[in-house]
Amino acid sequence: MTKLLIIGSVAAGTSVGAKARRNSEDLEITIYDRDEGISYSGCGIPYFVGGEIAELDELTPRDAAFFKKRYNIDVKTRHNVEAIDHETKTATIRHLDTGETFTDTYDTLVFATGASSIIPPLPGVDLENIFPVRNIRNAEAIRRYVDAQAPKRAVSVGGGCIGLEMAEQLT
Repeated sequence: MTKLLIIGSVAAGTSVGAKARRNSEDLEITIYDRDEGISYSGCGIPYFVGGEIAELDELTPRDAAFFKKRYNIDVKTRHNVEAIDHETKTATIRHLDTGETFTDTYDTLVFATGASSIIPPLPGVDLENIFPVRNIRNAEAIRRYVDAQAPKRAVSVGGGCIGLEMAEQLT
């Protein structure tokens, strides 16, 4: 059986897996992601922080069980792919909760890891009121802070769509 290994489980990774399954029922598909949330709406994070989206679950309509049942895809969250050996077509993976390290094989490998927030090494970036806006945990942390502290001022660094939407929602 041909094996497809996908690294990353948000929009791109889960879309690749679903499309691959529609193209072939015979593939063995595994997705690894080091985060907890999969297939979430990053664009919805500002609206959750602003209260227009009431429940965090609305940003994560599909979980690993959904992808297993609907597409027969194994989604492994809290797993970090630490090394790739393309000659032997193997990946070394560490389960972040248990520390267990194991090897998986693949015939085809897809990187769908997305982006990372760049936090410059400036004084104060480690304060409790500084947040990246990248994933579901960030959304929870920002909303919890806003609800608890009711800040009167905010700065959104980044002029992309999510940065602008965050500024709008914090207003």
